[in-house]
Amino acid sequence: MKKHFFFAAVLFSLATLAASPVSSLLGGIWENADRMVVFDTGLDSIQIVLKPFYGRYADRAAESSVYTKENVRDRNSATSSSAADVIGIECIPLAEELAAGDSNGVVQANGDVLLAENESSGAWILKLRYGKEDVFVPVARIGNNLYLDFVLREENSDNVASSSALNGTTLSSEHPADGFWYDAGRASGITLSKPFYKTELLSYLVDADKIYHIRYWRSDMDFDSLAQAVFRDADSEYSVPKHLRFAGQTFTCVNGKGTRIRNIERSGSFPKTVRMNSVIVKKERTNSDGLKVFYNVRTSTICAFGEPYLTLHSGSETIEQIVKEMNSQKMPAPKPLFPPHGVLDFDWSIIENPPKDYNRRVLDLGK
Repeated sequence: MKKHFFFAAVLFSLATLAASPVSSLLGGIWENADRMVVFDTGLDSIQIVLKPFYGRYADRAAESSVYTKENVRDRNSATSSSAADVIGIECIPLAEELAAGDSNGVVQANGDVLLAENESSGAWILKLRYGKEDVFVPVARIGNNLYLDFVLREENSDNVASSSALNGTTLSSEHPADGFWYDAGRASGITLSKPFYKTELLSYLVDADKIYHIRYWRSDMDFDSLAQAVFRDADSEYSVPKHLRFAGQTFTCVNGKGTRIRNIERSGSFPKTVRMNSVIVKKERTNSDGLKVFYNVRTSTICAFGEPYLTLHSGSETIEQIVKEMNSQKMPAPKPLFPPHGVLDFDWSIIENPPKDYNRRVLDLGK
């Protein structure tokens, strides 16, 4: 049996993708234990508010100069006397932006319509400008969580078998994770200074209960979106993209002009806990009687690993209100040096009648 997974159609080059303002699905206040990141669709820069002193203070470390003029920063020993950093931002889409509750969805070239089943989802490359240098940070949203560690897959609803008797129903694949999941790159975070990148891209090819780990490393090769690499496992042969592209760099899974992947790693599950988005694809086709059949297919296009990097702030407060509340807190009184106790039961006799050898050195005692 020979199996091929072709994915060249959606491989991307940052030089050819158009950047756009901040997506509405990214808008809002996102936070974790040490920072808040604010994406404002009306501004061309992001706001980063750090949480030093165990999260008891809000330091407006990066923000738009326009915002600084409208909202004067606090000046104290915890903040820099210089102006806040300005980090420009543009968004490059990696996956369809699907908003929960949007009944219109996203229409594909073949007429299919993609909808978010329950939760909003999308993936982007954040093009962040530090001074005169652009840095690319891939992020993915699933629900109210933002991830840095994730892989993507081309929408595969055409692979799910259908029948004219299933008109109006929703179908799901027997193996919903099947397909080629490519690593879009990973940065260390959304930070004040340039983040670090992974030196390798780790993609996965899933076939039922078999998961193949495919490693891509940096290469000086010219990027070829049509180049394929193959590997065998027992009687099956698989074909995957030879090259991936991230941050202007070409990554390859085979050296030189070779096409065969060697020493492939196989497992029965992903290496970390996963969370996938849920996409409903509305489809129609003509059956053997010439009648149109309408049905839905449930699939996924984003697979995130581990814990989210940021979570959407659940309250209705503005960032100004949050900062003001945090900075008005008073540090709690320090814990007592000794635990609470009652009346001291002290033996005063050792003071009133000290032992005769009280003045001897401790080292001499017992000699």
